[in-house]
Amino acid sequence: MNLKGKRVLVLGMGISGMGIIDLLGKEGAEVVIGEIKDAPEMRAKAKKLRRRGMKVYLGPHPLHLLDHRDLVVPSPGVSLDIPLLQRAKDKGVSIMGELELASRFAKNASMVAITGTNGKTTTTFLTGHILKRARSDVEVAGNIGMSLAAAVQKKCSILVVEVSSFQLETVEKFHPFISCILNITPDHLDRHHNLTQYAHLKGRIFLNQTKGDFTILNKDDPLVWSLEKKVRATAVFISQKDEPDLGVFLRKGRIMARFDREEEIISLSRIIFPGSHNIENILSAVAISSLYGINPALIQDVLEEFEGLPHRAEELGEVRGIRFINDSKGTNEGAVKKCLEGVTGPLILIMGGRDKGANFSILRPLIKEKVRELILIGEAKERIEEELSGICPMRKADKLPDAVRLAFGEAKAGDSVLLSPGCTSFDEFKSFEERGDVFKREVEKLREEYGKQN
Repeated sequence: MNLKGKRVLVLGMGISGMGIIDLLGKEGAEVVIGEIKDAPEMRAKAKKLRRRGMKVYLGPHPLHLLDHRDLVVPSPGVSLDIPLLQRAKDKGVSIMGELELASRFAKNASMVAITGTNGKTTTTFLTGHILKRARSDVEVAGNIGMSLAAAVQKKCSILVVEVSSFQLETVEKFHPFISCILNITPDHLDRHHNLTQYAHLKGRIFLNQTKGDFTILNKDDPLVWSLEKKVRATAVFISQKDEPDLGVFLRKGRIMARFDREEEIISLSRIIFPGSHNIENILSAVAISSLYGINPALIQDVLEEFEGLPHRAEELGEVRGIRFINDSKGTNEGAVKKCLEGVTGPLILIMGGRDKGANFSILRPLIKEKVRELILIGEAKERIEEELSGICPMRKADKLPDAVRLAFGEAKAGDSVLLSPGCTSFDEFKSFEERGDVFKREVEKLREEYGKQN
């Protein structure tokens, strides 16, 4: 793709936007940038970009940014419904997301694309970890710290990419060698309007694949399974319930891979990676690695060592016999459900934040079964209280640190205090990571006050 001399507008200066800006600059494009956040961090970035000769506009996007533009590249978090992009469509200005644009510069790299409502970051990281153990020229991109636009500028033979529904909205020619859909549960319905549209967007990950490619599907997930009839690539399945002819599955607590032949990979008892909800992530990583011919012994070694990622059912130890679990990444009701299913013993659950169209009522049976008390925080606390009313005692807290203290005061030895918000963090925090870090700091304060216990 020749971008030399092209007049390009980039919207957003997050990780994705900055990666695209750098790529466009190296390819000789004339870049103008719009960033809606006029904050100190963005002003600092803007200053550096202006030194490179780029025009940067902070604050609301004026429509004149489109003047004489050949291409607009919105960051994934930018809704395609904003007036500027609607005007671009009306004027016939091309709109191309980071995933689509960056993938055209992947050159000779084989690409793995992983999506799903929950678990995609963990699966991407674990898959990359296995492949990197086998070969040195592997790059991992997505929500793990490097954008695809940055990754394609490195020399590599395999790219493992986490892909969101926001990115899939704008794909045209995006063509991974291996695509993977882990699960589909309601999420981002404030942007995608309904579950049907959301599932359709997830299916766009295999839009351009052919028979020589592979699509990995979770056979146990009804919405993922329903996409199978649209797949043109060779379908590979993961399952905890069935034994597919081609794929990876569980048999009596052991992970089995069935490709050219059937092989046992590892017993679940040897994996320290926490949470039953992570099994589909592990099966998917094994399937991808097996398609690349990675030795089962190497896969086993990595799985025995892997401890999971922060903020995902992260065990924080005990204080006075009370266990703390940080699942700040649980930003939708499906993630909360999976986490609850994997936790044993009585729970005090902290939920809340900024709602993004969740249906919290689907959690009623599990919360009734497992949760002794709910502590609610954030903008969504009133709605959560309404949808979950009557199933367990509920209390409200102004801030997360207050909620931790309140939960600790209510908990008994043998209980677990679980942060699994079911909401985004943006009402109180910059990110789910910041929210999780605050939770962890409060637990550490309790440990200091009451003596270290593990």
